[in-house]
Amino acid sequence: HYYRRTTTLHPRPEARRRPNMTDSAAPVAPTLSPDKVLIFEWKNVANLADKPPKTILTCTNNSTGDAVVAYKVKTTAPKRYVVRPPQGVILPGMSAKITLTMVGKDAESLLSKSTRGPLHDEREANVPEALIKAAEGMEAGAKCEVRWQGKERYYAAKIRSCNEDGTFDVDYDDGEAKDKFLVQTTDLALSYREQKLEEKDDKLRQSILSKMWQELDKKIKGGELDKKTISSSRLTTKFSISDAEKEVWGGGLVPGPVVDPQVARSATDSMPVSPGSPEAIFAELSALRKKYDDLVAYTVNLTGDRDYLNNELATVKAKLERAMSKRNEAGGDGAPAAVADTKPGKAESSGFSIFMVLLVAFIAFIVGRIVN
Repeated sequence: HYYRRTTTLHPRPEARRRPNMTDSAAPVAPTLSPDKVLIFEWKNVANLADKPPKTILTCTNNSTGDAVVAYKVKTTAPKRYVVRPPQGVILPGMSAKITLTMVGKDAESLLSKSTRGPLHDEREANVPEALIKAAEGMEAGAKCEVRWQGKERYYAAKIRSCNEDGTFDVDYDDGEAKDKFLVQTTDLALSYREQKLEEKDDKLRQSILSKMWQELDKKIKGGELDKKTISSSRLTTKFSISDAEKEVWGGGLVPGPVVDPQVARSATDSMPVSPGSPEAIFAELSALRKKYDDLVAYTVNLTGDRDYLNNELATVKAKLERAMSKRNEAGGDGAPAAVADTKPGKAESSGFSIFMVLLVAFIAFIVGRIVN
């Protein structure tokens, strides 16, 4: 009776555990904003290296209980984008902001391409029927070829909608696959929740989460957990480049101070530049920047030459020390030291050769000049 009464009044801890605290509990699916398309906008084409296109992905844990969500972000183009942070945890009722930044080099390449033709999924509105060739008929969803921006060349596209004025809105397709992002979320297991990952430093938290995802994938592949333990959301990308930015980039112009159009803009112009004018100051700064870059490159080359000569000098010194050591050992054993032949035209049989001495002196002279 005692055993039955105690087990009834005090059930085992496993029985008291709430469903959302078990390792195999159904995951809490957070909300994403945006939830379908990530838009990367080019805003400053003059400084893409320092300020490349980026967007913010917000992941929110809408749980009203105590469920903690772990998330991980992956992309089909890992060399093109930098994701920070790539994984993390979200407490109930909280949100995580994930910054997705495009690499500056790729941003410049795509921008350059956009001045020569449409990018994937780029939309053009109010296109006249005369600029469209459609074999399937002029209706929404029909594949066609369109003269982008009224130019001569046709590009593959699809009619998005038909307007009342007889024009059409089209979406271009350059044949390249879109970049995609995958956001995976899961209910954080109790064993990891007890570690309070949100309080740990980022490096340690990332390491623990990576291990957790590996264990989770292994359990799912082994059949220990259901695939639904992980929720996956797929997002596509869209590139937004305004016509003004394309014109600036395509024309080789750099946004800057307003310049008098009468002032010469290059060395080939015959009109002189007014001293102190914004154009003159900008030109001088550009020249100074170029000289600075050349000086840095020259300094780097000198440093490499210096390091090479230092290594060669150290090698020669080591050889000389080994030769001296061998000569001293030979003299200490009672063996007669080799006597240099004083006859002209014959080299010394031991000790320092004249060539080695001259080589060391020359290297020391060069190194001294470079250092100075």
